[in-house]
Amino acid sequence: MTPKPLAPFRLFKVLILLLAYLSVSVAWLFFGARHLISSASDIEVITGFLGTAIWLISSACLLLAITRKPGHPANTSEKHQ
Repeated sequence: MTPKPLAPFRLFKVLILLLAYLSVSVAWLFFGARHLISSASDIEVITGFLGTAIWLISSACLLLAITRKPGHPANTSEKHQ
């Protein structure tokens, strides 16, 4: 099975989503989480760690969704003996 060529609009959507993901990741890791984790308030530290954990879990799920290969469909035809 040969891979389908990527249509220009789909490529545009993929690249825009990649740019948005990278922008949000950089903003969270370098600005939001750093400030929250180094804060003196316990609530802000917990929020920083929980936000980072949610970001890490969602990144792993996104990676699995992108790299997962579809399985083979079940054979629904029965052989007559």
